[in-house]
Amino acid sequence: MSKNCISCAAELDHCHGTLIEHHDGALSCTDSGCADGDPMRHELTATCESLARGCDCHAGVELAAVA
Repeated sequence: MSKNCISCAAELDHCHGTLIEHHDGALSCTDSGCADGDPMRHELTATCESLARGCDCHAGVELAAVA
């Protein structure tokens, strides 16, 4: 819980991580504790190709997948 987070203060179900959409449609989150890949829970979303360091999904490296 964050003191400065409006969603935390309102006790809304949300995630502080960024939801990443990969080329194959798979979703992963930058928050290792995230248990839900629902885009509605994530204020921040990005495509893997927009990441500054790129994405390893083309190399077959598996990121922490969201169930």
